[in-house]
Amino acid sequence: MNSLDIIADIAILTLNNPPDNSLTEPEFISKHELNDFISEKCLKALIIKGAGRHFSSGADLQSVKKMAENGSLESKLNNGKELLEYIYGMNIPVIAAIEGVCFGGGLEIALSSHIRIASHKALLAFPESNHNLMPGLTGTYAVKRFLTMGKSLNMLLCGDILAADAAYKLGLIDFLSDAKNSFDDALIMAKKMTEDKPVKTINNIVTAIKNAYVFDKSEALQEETRLFCELAGNIDLDE
Repeated sequence: MNSLDIIADIAILTLNNPPDNSLTEPEFISKHELNDFISEKCLKALIIKGAGRHFSSGADLQSVKKMAENGSLESKLNNGKELLEYIYGMNIPVIAAIEGVCFGGGLEIALSSHIRIASHKALLAFPESNHNLMPGLTGTYAVKRFLTMGKSLNMLLCGDILAADAAYKLGLIDFLSDAKNSFDDALIMAKKMTEDKPVKTINNIVTAIKNAYVFDKSEALQEETRLFCELAGNIDLDE
């Protein structure tokens, strides 16, 4: 069962469905539960990891087939997409700590995070086309932030497995970690980014960075000014 925990001021979302943390539901945790958990406790970052050896092998195909047959798949996929859009839109750093396999829906979760730290032994893939499927949880859109159209088509249609170093060279991974250390490195990074910083400062910096990727230059810089001015009255002159 997927779970939420806290270490210091950092939320930990663990994908937990042994042995490979496959996803039986596109909405792998309630968006409202996640929002309430983070906002009520004023948490400063979110780390997503898998229990045990793997991040996630992606969708459980039997569950997908069953949902397709009973007519619930479309609505459930939309709920899952809303969850991933919420995660990507969060105004705190979201870090995916990747060990083992990170396939299909698991990779879509990772690509919806702001930062990806992967063990050098991790494996990444969109293998859906090998099962006469395609990514359906924002994957076909998410890859455009990292890959050209040609590289996206090659990855999704071939379904090849990428070693972590190859994924790093493509830009799908931000940082490489020693085997079994991705979560520890993610925790160190999250603490360094957020420790002793007010939540408002973190929120405004994350928002401004995301604006730079979403808005045109003029609008992004206008928002930067507004966010800067919000913080200016609380400058800590002792630092």
